[in-house]
Amino acid sequence: MKKIIVGAAVFVTALAALRRFGPALGKLGMRKCEEMFDRMPDEFAPKRMMRSIKVIEEQNTRILRHLDQERTTLAAAPGRR
Repeated sequence: MKKIIVGAAVFVTALAALRRFGPALGKLGMRKCEEMFDRMPDEFAPKRMMRSIKVIEEQNTRILRHLDQERTTLAAAPGRR
C-alpha cells in the first residue's frame, strides 16, 4: 500500500512540474531548434524547402491579387451583369 501512495505522489509531483515548466521548456527547445536551423548551410535541403514555400506563398498572393483586380474590372465593365 505504501508503494502505491509513494508512486501516486511521485506521479502527481511530476505532472505538476510538467504543467508548470512544460510551456517554458517547449519555448526554449523551439528557440534552440531555430538557432540550429539558422547555423546550417543555405543549401541544406530543409532550408531550401522553406525558402521555396515562402516563394510559392508570395507567388500565390500576387496571383490572387491579380485575379481579384480582373474580377473587379470585369464587374465594372459596361454590359456585364
